[in-house]
Order: sequence, then C-alpha cells, then structure tokens
Amino acid sequence: MDHGTARPVLVTGASSGIGHCVARSLADQGCLVYGTVRNDGDEARLREIDNVVPLRCDVTKPDEIADAVRVVMGAGRGLYGLVNNAGLGELGMLATWTDEELLRIFAVNVFGPFRMTNAFLPLLLESKGRIVNIGSQGGMLSKHYYGPYTMTKHAIESYTETLRIELEPYGVLASVVQPGGVATNIGAASRAGTVARFRRAEEPFREEAEQVLGFFTAPPPPEAPAAAATEEESETNRRPSPPEIVAEAVYEALFSPAPKLRYLVGTRWEGDRVLNALMAKLLDENDNPKHGYTRGELIAMLDRHIEEHART
Repeated sequence: MDHGTARPVLVTGASSGIGHCVARSLADQGCLVYGTVRNDGDEARLREIDNVVPLRCDVTKPDEIADAVRVVMGAGRGLYGLVNNAGLGELGMLATWTDEELLRIFAVNVFGPFRMTNAFLPLLLESKGRIVNIGSQGGMLSKHYYGPYTMTKHAIESYTETLRIELEPYGVLASVVQPGGVATNIGAASRAGTVARFRRAEEPFREEAEQVLGFFTAPPPPEAPAAAATEEESETNRRPSPPEIVAEAVYEALFSPAPKLRYLVGTRWEGDRVLNALMAKLLDENDNPKHGYTRGELIAMLDRHIEEHART
C-alpha cells in the first residue's frame, strides 16, 4: 500500500472524538493534516500535534469554508484527501423534534459534507485524490429515538455512492466508513438537546419519555464486575469500540490502491445487526407480484454476487 507520506489530508471535526483520532493517526503516519476546529482552545490543542495544521471552519458556514479553501490553496501543496467527519449525534422521539433542530442536524451531517466536498473538489480532481465520509451503521438501519440521526446517515450512504459513480471516471474515489458504537464524547455533547426533547414529549408519549429521562438523570451505575466482560454483547451490554478502528478504516480508504465503497467497523454483534437488517429488507423487496423468488433462486443470486465481489 502507498503510505501517502506527506500527502495533504483535511479532516473536519478534528477537535475531539473520531476526528481527533483520525487527524492524529494520519499525522503520525506522515501525512500533512488540516484539521477543522471552531474555537481557540481546540485550535491551540491541535497545533501541538506535529504535522497538523488547525483550520477555523464551521461546516455550516460557507464563508468559513471559503476561507479554509484559500488557506489550503495558499499553502501550495494541494489536497489529496478529504475526510468528512464533523457531525451531530442527538436523539429524541420524532414527535419531539422541532423544524429548527431537524434542519440543524441535516445542516451539519449532510450539507456539511456536501459543501466541503464541492468547495475542495477542484483540488481533489487535480490530485486524483480520495473522499472519505464518516457515516454510521445507522445508515443501514434505524431504531427508536435515533430517527433524525439515522436519516442523515442514510443520506450519507446515498451521497457517497453517487459521488463514487460520478467522480471515479475523473480519478477521484469516495468511500463511507460505517462505525458502530465508538467510545467518544458525542453522547455527552448532545445530552442537553436530547434531554430537552424528552422533556417536551406530550401524551401519549409522556410516560415513555419519563422512563427514558430517568435513565439520563440517574446517578452513574457502579462499575460493572470483571465477569461482565466475558458476557456476550447485547443491546443492554454494549461494548463501544476505540476510535482507532475508525482511523484504520479511514487510512485504508485513503491509501489503498483499490478502496472499497463501504467499510463496516465495530463489534461482531453490531455487524450482525446490520447484515440481518439488510437481509430483512431483501425479503421485503422480494415480496411483490413481479418477483417472489424462491429460497433456491435467492441463494443462486447471492452466489453470483459473491463471485462478482471476489473478482473486484
């Protein structure tokens, strides 16, 4: 694999969590990293990392994006990679979201990557570079309270696939990395908005919302006994992964000679949820008057796809 020494890569949302880990990892491996931040403190901390150049840029503000483009162009080294990571992860019952809140999460999670990609596309076309969008396993499935968040991540799936189709003939490849649960502060950062939505729930959702609020406002549980580590993962016994697994997938997507369109990362249990959800969707789609393939026909179709995938 080409290790991409000194190739410039821009990472949005580099102040904390996955973005910070990705920026540091790429810098450690010799890349020049531009990392976007939104305040003085984060800028100062990022500046302490070798090979990292902080950029003041809010992905919802076109004027700041334009300024970031000027900085990168002014450096004279071009841009090889764009990692669209900045995002919000707020929760809440669909009926409790306001128009403004829904627009905000789409402004960051969907329009942010759209704006950044279009703004830096001339540089990426020139370098025949890579675009990596940080999606989520929520781009393939959804669950209660995650509606607007997973709506944005479903949009990122479609956006990335279309980017791949449209830009590959011009030498630019796009991929989406789909993390499961990752140990970051995104939950804490979104806590206030999440709690506010559950508090504004009305009948008939009020009782359910009060139960959820009890979870958010309860004191931290005692540390789990060591034996729990040997128990199988489940919905009530989650095992968040370290952000380094996302950084590894991002590096692969940036520098592999043949990057995949999708990189599913997380625990085996989380991955099984995604695969089973996709199989359920397949059966739903098959259940119509024009199809209705038998079990044998579906297996034969799967075998053909396995053979085609092995050749790519």
